Amino acid sequence: MVIKKPWKKILYENQPYPDNYTDETFLRDLRTNIKLVSLSEAIWGATLLLEEFCTVIAFVLIYVYLFNEWVRPEAIFNISSVLTAASFVLYRFLYTKDVKNRFGHDLRTVLIFVVFGYLFSPVLHTLTDTISTDTIYTMTFFMMVIHLIFFDYGVSAAVVSNSLSLSAAIFASICLASRLASAYHAFIFITVAIELFVLFPLLRSKVKSFYVIGSLFLFDAYFLMKSSMLFMMLFILTAVFINIGCPTFFIRYQKYKSNIYGPWDEAIVDDADDAINEQCNKVE
Repeated sequence: MVIKKPWKKILYENQPYPDNYTDETFLRDLRTNIKLVSLSEAIWGATLLLEEFCTVIAFVLIYVYLFNEWVRPEAIFNISSVLTAASFVLYRFLYTKDVKNRFGHDLRTVLIFVVFGYLFSPVLHTLTDTISTDTIYTMTFFMMVIHLIFFDYGVSAAVVSNSLSLSAAIFASICLASRLASAYHAFIFITVAIELFVLFPLLRSKVKSFYVIGSLFLFDAYFLMKSSMLFMMLFILTAVFINIGCPTFFIRYQKYKSNIYGPWDEAIVDDADDAINEQCNKVE
């Protein structure tokens, strides 16, 4: 009588068992739904979505105020520049190393953007001038939806694409810039778009606080109230649905999940954007 050796979950050793053989111990480590989300975690995740939604609303409000000439473009440029400079100092001195060398690189980048942005603003202002206004607004709406869908909210998922999300936001800003009064307005509007969609997310990824979302929410609600009470109410209802309604429904229905975790090897797909972000963090 031949006694077989005990079966092991290995591939580098010849065993007297078929390749697809498993014994009764294989499923001992089987677990189901071990990664349930708590209500506080769900609310915080929804807050990240609400934060970016408020950023998009602020972007649209700035366009509306510039388009209707309810505010001088210099005022928007000065306020946004002061806030960006203060945020830059906070980000560099608290969250990065080698501040002196990075400061010179950042200063050159800002000067290049300001010079070339101002020189090419007449081109950007007339780039989509021949397209109808309704088409411009429709494209802007869909670009903002794409931006919100593919934005990086800190969740490792295949749908996340920083490049696509940023490209959609910049394309929307170029589309809207053609409807402003002058190339100078277009330059300021695109500058604010860069600050909101390129620089602001970098700071928010480090400063994770409810003060940021609170300030954004109050800013949007106040200026929506001055322009339209109906839109302000819709904005508040949407914010409540995102930050309270969605987490509540998620927690209520996550018990119906049927995710299994066991001793088998699971395939993991690497995201190209994640690899790029890791390299950028190492450089900083």
